[in-house]
Amino acid sequence: MQWYAAAQLSSPSTYFQTAAFCLVVAVTLIAVGRHQRRTGRSIINPDRPVRVANALLPEAPPRKSKRVTGRVYLFVGWFLVLGVVINLVNGIRAARS
Repeated sequence: MQWYAAAQLSSPSTYFQTAAFCLVVAVTLIAVGRHQRRTGRSIINPDRPVRVANALLPEAPPRKSKRVTGRVYLFVGWFLVLGVVINLVNGIRAARS
């Protein structure tokens, strides 16, 4: 039976910086995803009523594609939270050794 050496760990600061970056991106994606899933409207372009000359054009109705996009953002955001946990565990392990 062969024995393999454990992989060399990076410095703890590398893991903690990666975890912090992943956390910021994850929180942003989760917030945007929750908004889009709940309202069916984009957070950047919320389709407000627009005045053109003397007429007020109504806002566009909520779209199902925006809700689906919101669910995708939520999935990717929660996947990045898993990356935060893994990087924190690896950072703690690297700091101990």
